[in-house]
Amino acid sequence: MAGQNNMSKQENSTKQSNSNTFKVDAGSLPVCCPPKEQEVWNQHPRVYLDLAKNGEANCPYCGNHFEMC
Repeated sequence: MAGQNNMSKQENSTKQSNSNTFKVDAGSLPVCCPPKEQEVWNQHPRVYLDLAKNGEANCPYCGNHFEMC
């Protein structure tokens, strides 16, 4: 089953070509998207993402992937 989950994640990241993966440490919590580094013209409404459940989350607007390191 674990292999199936990894494959679906890879398929999702392939479909979302504009998304990025961000490694987040505990000192950076809470996590929000868009990240502060993103240019202002390219921003969507800010959302806070819950990494507590799985150690990772995807932004519902742009597909950016955030994971604990």
